[in-house]
Amino acid sequence: MSHRVLIISHMYPNPVNPIAGIFVHNQAKALQKEGTEVQVAVPIPSFPFYPKWRKYRNLPKRTEKEGIPVYYVPTRMFPGGFFFERYGRYYIKSLQTGLREIHKEFPFELIHCHTIYPDGYAGGELKKEWKVPLVSTIHGSDIMLYPYRNREIYEQTVQALKASDLVIMVSKRLEKEVKKLCPEANTVTIYNGFDPERFRPRNRLQVRAKLGLDPRKKLILFIGNLYPVKGIQYLLEAFHEVRKVNRDILLYLVGDGPLRTELEQKAEEMGISEAVTFLGRKPYDEIPDWISSADVTVLTSLSEGLPSILLESMGCGRTMVATDVGGIKEILQDGKTGLLAPAKDPGKIAHCLRKILVDDPSLITSMGENAHRASRALTWSQNARQTLQCYTTLLEQKSL
Repeated sequence: MSHRVLIISHMYPNPVNPIAGIFVHNQAKALQKEGTEVQVAVPIPSFPFYPKWRKYRNLPKRTEKEGIPVYYVPTRMFPGGFFFERYGRYYIKSLQTGLREIHKEFPFELIHCHTIYPDGYAGGELKKEWKVPLVSTIHGSDIMLYPYRNREIYEQTVQALKASDLVIMVSKRLEKEVKKLCPEANTVTIYNGFDPERFRPRNRLQVRAKLGLDPRKKLILFIGNLYPVKGIQYLLEAFHEVRKVNRDILLYLVGDGPLRTELEQKAEEMGISEAVTFLGRKPYDEIPDWISSADVTVLTSLSEGLPSILLESMGCGRTMVATDVGGIKEILQDGKTGLLAPAKDPGKIAHCLRKILVDDPSLITSMGENAHRASRALTWSQNARQTLQCYTTLLEQKSL
């Protein structure tokens, strides 16, 4: 059954940040492939005197990304996340106007917001005007961190949970957090997915030759934003310990963020800078090659929902060392498809990396093969079918 769904998400790829919220776009593509009509409204920063946001002013009002209509809606935001507790109200103000224009050409039947705050909070007000069901997806920080910044965000988050006709979590761990804040919330867990055509096993040596990487070294790969929540300082400390055992191991970091200079300085101070390469952001199309070039991928986050890089690594047949946070252990089978370590514990992270890369290198292959087999149940197609069933149920209930 075809439905007309409007997605609202400030986390959506755009020319300024082409991999921001790529998982939202991937789900939208999968929903469209399953027969759902999808359009997207994206709140983008509007702050007149901030040079880093100048490029947002040049974005078109409407564009298409791989066949999905996308509307960029300039919205008041502040550098550094200041006044974040006001963002929900700013979103409502900008989106009310934007949605009226969208609705003329696309009379949507349901609104799906990604993040419960600020997007879901705004959706709770917007659905009143359009009299359509509201679905909100929680991805991690929006329930684990944001509500505890201050009382106002906490209260708006609870209000958004109550206003949503259905709240989707990307892990059961997040569902527990939702129930703490709002026991009456209507919830379901649907795991994120990955594209098995894009993320599939490739020959490690062939990919390294393509990327110009040393075929003789062992390679650890991190992919993500260089933010405090990613715990990269603990990764550098762990890598320092591993290098004491084997100096033929390299660490590559794909991604960028405000901590880059500080982390580069830390690597220099620790005497490991010659073995640590900060690659910056890479086009999404290149990410499968970088994953496939690695012997092990690593994620040292302090908080997560269900990180896409875990699923994508599995799809490529690569094992991962990850911290035991959020919903990671619901997917990563410790000792079978990868290894788990406590967050903020560089000693345990180092132990896991050493076990795979030094003590028993056969685990690179065996765990990688196990990871690939397990990944088959976690595609975007399966995610879209489950999500579509939720839409159908809500719309049928509305019609009664």
